[in-house]
Amino acid sequence: MSNETILNFSNISIDDSPFRHFSSVSALNGGLDKELFKWFEETDKWGYTETDFYTQYEFSLFDTDIPVPLECLLDRSFIIAIENEFKKVYNSSSLELVGVTAHKLVDGYKMGVHNDFIGEQETHRFLIQINSNWQENNGGYLMLFNSTNADDVSKIILPLNNTGFGFEISPKSYHAVSTVYDFCRYTLVYTFKTVK
Repeated sequence: MSNETILNFSNISIDDSPFRHFSSVSALNGGLDKELFKWFEETDKWGYTETDFYTQYEFSLFDTDIPVPLECLLDRSFIIAIENEFKKVYNSSSLELVGVTAHKLVDGYKMGVHNDFIGEQETHRFLIQINSNWQENNGGYLMLFNSTNADDVSKIILPLNNTGFGFEISPKSYHAVSTVYDFCRYTLVYTFKTVK
């Protein structure tokens, strides 16, 4: 299986509310999600991070040895496939990968309302949820907002295993993650910037 076909964009839905985003019901082919879940469960690379609106464990895939079956996740053809999907959805110019980060939220952790906007350094983000055996009572919902008001929820997205979510980072891209209960919520995050 080539790196291009490992990433599955065959069933994409696009929504403009509350900001343009796209979703994939099956992001990775070939059982790669299972390999990724196993690595996330077993690795000791997780570093603790606390900010004013979230607490989580994370590490950069740029700074660690990756198991051989997962090396394709950083292959140039794989990254180009993500970039091309952003170009189609947003009619955007060329993108450059600036980060690939694994995130882990554990029992009691959540992310408050934020937009990820820091200017030209980061402009687009693609998330792959790796949440084997997730159930609704585990929480960890991805929530999209019309504003900074935590009551102004526009859409709730289930963190189902092997689903993808892409969006353009902007002052309006408000989102959050609800509290996680008795679960480890994993996400692989690809971050890009626009090349002018």
